[in-house]
Amino acid sequence: MISLIRNELMKMFQKKSSWIYLIIIVIAVIAGGIIYNIASGEPDENWRASLQAEIEQLQQHADETSEGEQQYINEQIQQKQKYLDQDVNPDAVSNWHFMNDVVYGITMLVTLLSVIVASASVSSEFTDGTIKQLLIRPHQRWAILLSKYLSIIIYSLILVFTLIVSGYLVGLITFGNGEFTAKIFEMAIDGEKEAAVGPQFFLKIAYFLPSLLVITAIAFMLSTLFKSQALAVGIGIFVLFLSSTLGGLIVFLAEKYEWAKYLIFPHLDLTIYALQDKILGDVTLPISLLILSVYYAVFMILTFVFFQKRDISI
Repeated sequence: MISLIRNELMKMFQKKSSWIYLIIIVIAVIAGGIIYNIASGEPDENWRASLQAEIEQLQQHADETSEGEQQYINEQIQQKQKYLDQDVNPDAVSNWHFMNDVVYGITMLVTLLSVIVASASVSSEFTDGTIKQLLIRPHQRWAILLSKYLSIIIYSLILVFTLIVSGYLVGLITFGNGEFTAKIFEMAIDGEKEAAVGPQFFLKIAYFLPSLLVITAIAFMLSTLFKSQALAVGIGIFVLFLSSTLGGLIVFLAEKYEWAKYLIFPHLDLTIYALQDKILGDVTLPISLLILSVYYAVFMILTFVFFQKRDISI
């Protein structure tokens, strides 16, 4: 099995596209660093005095506005006062703030590139006409397919590793090394939550990995179902973007229909658990992981059963 995986990885990295995808990740991080640096501006060393002045201005303005506007202004005052009370600089910028605010957002690109690679892994063998040479080797079909799948998982993890390392280096060069446990406030459904910026970033990455695994499994399944590489990749990308769109719709449906909670789409984004304990009313992280595990098992069984019985004539 190890030799099969090594052979698949060698084939993968012989393609220029595999290296280009890694370069795309690095370029996206650099571009994000430049934009974040421009948007952040110069750090305000007297941020406490500035916040206090803003609070005083809002309090004066609140006395001159209508009752409806006063409620909004009071919420802003409470938010700014919370920063002062908790000694949290809302405009703080460091490599860890960059990682949490920008680098994590680029994980969507990692997912997209993983889907492209997974969707093309088996279908490209049919497109290139190499599937017969692959299967005449003295290995079981399932072993060959498993080696392909594991090589995709390894490559996806390499993409994630490249994102984290390049993000840290770009952030370090651009913004300097900040405090790993610096306090921040992040917006959740029920209001702002206090967190430590560095651990928060890695917590999001940890919650991102199961979603990456499941979405990659869907793309890999499509690769075994279609002989056309272009069709497999196209449908894989469509499913990826459809899942993010349907997630919000399912959340709405779950308020009326209990069965909607067990659909896969709202559970593909587990990073929401980094800010809150429950989604869809009463669904917790273990339940979401269990639901994803069931779907993952179904996708894998369908993939291997179909490939075992598939006619390889081209």
